[in-house]
Amino acid sequence: MTSMEDFTISGDGAQNVIGNTVSRDLIVQQLVEVHKRRSMMLGEADVDERVAGYVRARNHDQIVTVLGRHHAIGLAGPPGAGVSTTAIAALRELRPGMPVHLFSPEEDDVEEGPSAQLGYLVRGTDDDEKRLWSCKERIERAGGFLLVVGNETELRRFAGFLPIVQVEPPPADLVYRSRLHRAGLGGTRWPAWSRTAELLRGALPGDARRLADLVIEIGEEGEVERAYRGWKDQLCGWFAEHPGLRDQTLLIAAAAIGPADETSVYGAAMSLARHLEINVEGGGLAWCPSTGLSELLGADRADDRIVFRRHGYASSVLRHVCDDYPLVRMDLLEWLSALPSDTVLALDPGRRQKLVEVFADLAAESGAAAKIVQVAGGWASDGKADLAYVALARTCLDPLVGGRVRRGLYEWANNRNAPQTLKLTVARVCQVVGESYATVALTRLKHLATYGNEQVRDEVLDVVRTLAEANRREVVRAAAAWCGSSVPLRVEADAERRARTGLRVLLDLLPDAPARDTWLWNITLGAVDRLARQGGERLRAAALGAARELAAHDRRAMLDLTLAWARNADGSPPREAEVRAQLATALFLDLAAERDTAGLAAVLTASAAVPAQACVPPWSVAMAAELRTGAGFGRFPEVAMLWLETAAARPALRPGIVSLFAMVAGGDPARRTLLTDLVRTWAGTRRARRTTKEDLLVHLLQPEWQRLLYKLWVKARRAVAGGG
Repeated sequence: MTSMEDFTISGDGAQNVIGNTVSRDLIVQQLVEVHKRRSMMLGEADVDERVAGYVRARNHDQIVTVLGRHHAIGLAGPPGAGVSTTAIAALRELRPGMPVHLFSPEEDDVEEGPSAQLGYLVRGTDDDEKRLWSCKERIERAGGFLLVVGNETELRRFAGFLPIVQVEPPPADLVYRSRLHRAGLGGTRWPAWSRTAELLRGALPGDARRLADLVIEIGEEGEVERAYRGWKDQLCGWFAEHPGLRDQTLLIAAAAIGPADETSVYGAAMSLARHLEINVEGGGLAWCPSTGLSELLGADRADDRIVFRRHGYASSVLRHVCDDYPLVRMDLLEWLSALPSDTVLALDPGRRQKLVEVFADLAAESGAAAKIVQVAGGWASDGKADLAYVALARTCLDPLVGGRVRRGLYEWANNRNAPQTLKLTVARVCQVVGESYATVALTRLKHLATYGNEQVRDEVLDVVRTLAEANRREVVRAAAAWCGSSVPLRVEADAERRARTGLRVLLDLLPDAPARDTWLWNITLGAVDRLARQGGERLRAAALGAARELAAHDRRAMLDLTLAWARNADGSPPREAEVRAQLATALFLDLAAERDTAGLAAVLTASAAVPAQACVPPWSVAMAAELRTGAGFGRFPEVAMLWLETAAARPALRPGIVSLFAMVAGGDPARRTLLTDLVRTWAGTRRARRTTKEDLLVHLLQPEWQRLLYKLWVKARRAVAGGG
């Protein structure tokens, strides 16, 4: 157990406070793989691609009419009916160019949304009536659209408040030909292929797209047909011809880890046999000799590896086993999840990754979300970040298990004692989630930043910056909300971590913002302002740091705002006004200390200078603090002397600076004494500073008779000097 700041991390132990991170090459590779999966992605490019290739549902016009009338609709249809694409196309016809976001209204996911004029696509499996009703109300208030998709059973429970329309999909052959035309195969033999009618009899649009994709990828009629049918006839025949369990485990092992060398195939088969409690008398001698292995499996050899060259054959083997032998499904998943860590088999990293992909895909098809979460959590807790990432990245957007996997991500992110490597892995998986569910990803990243250490927060920031490239406005809104939600947190360290992360996101986006992006500037200022007014000491310090960075972007704008805060221009309640004035004064002294090329106060001499008298409020606060604590803001004497030096060097500015300090001192004896001492110390015996000193002391000296005598003396001295 290791103590960090004022909270405790347990689970990893001291050696894992710095956790293992996911390989950057692996992140890129898995993102590419996920982007290939149409059912998982819904970025802007994916929406445009779907709309461009859309073949209208038979009742498309009815759907558009209902959506336009109610701003919310439930579209029902079986998987593969093109329900999601129909929903997106209907919205884009109604509101061209409107962004469409996948959204999950689980209770944890509505912390920051929905709150914008968007089309929100919700899967009917993701929620219950109460949450979806609340989501619908918020979307309507925001001026957006709600599109709920699922099968008839899933949507029936929402019929009380949501109009439900059954999608009537277009003919499958039209979808097939349309996809071929878009791929540039319209003028080939394939659109009129004689087997199309038979293969697509009773098929849905999803089946037609799959057939077209196989044509595009394979281009050989016989193999296209067999791959489309999942090699069903071939596999049924093989299992009938090879009823022996050892032969069957060899095929399953080769399909799972291939292409692989024969030693790995035999080792994986032996492992599967043990897992299924198959008695293998004679051990290694009981198996098929290696000389006949490829012939037994119907595979080829390439570079001493067993390879299945038939398209999709290996994955079809595993699906066939799960479909025809359902009782072995969980045993198969258990075996696949154990192989990557098998110390006896000792597979190379590439083979381990391949096994994780096979496990994740098969578990998702089987609906085994709990198994995915359990296994991935175990891998990450054991420091195997890459394995956990692959499993979670491939399943977090899956239509069947994705919602439950994302729930697992939320629970891990919200657990301050989760192992370090697990937190780092969750952050990277959120990059995948954010490709389609930006709000969902940002919610989890917020909690990771709140309960994670510096390494976790760095990973969070890196992911958020990446998400901002495609979802800039959503990221900005979320970051500002993080700052606001940090104020009521009970643990001050949690609040500071969340606020600093939100501020860092906003500040990082400013350099990339258009020059006149007042929206981002104002949101950032609002976040700083709230932390300054309502936060505790740590949040105010974070706000001050952010304000200093903002001043580097636009010094004059921040100076004007600082002066407004100091004088409480918006009439905030007394307590809020006081704490905000403290922050404004600290920032003002930073700005007031900046020097121009001549070494004078830039605030008074630069092209964007302000009148000295406008600076009375922060100077007054600074002087009060100097008297109250003896230390004040630290920079008070330094900055005051710089301004006195500016008054001495620039006669035109001197009356304003003198008037400023006179107004700040007022009739308060303590203030006048403080300034008198400071002016005398600054001036010393230097003749160049005498005039400025005299101009100030005629306002500051006390008692009154001494001030009047000094005023007469100054007048006389200057008259003599002028006459001379």
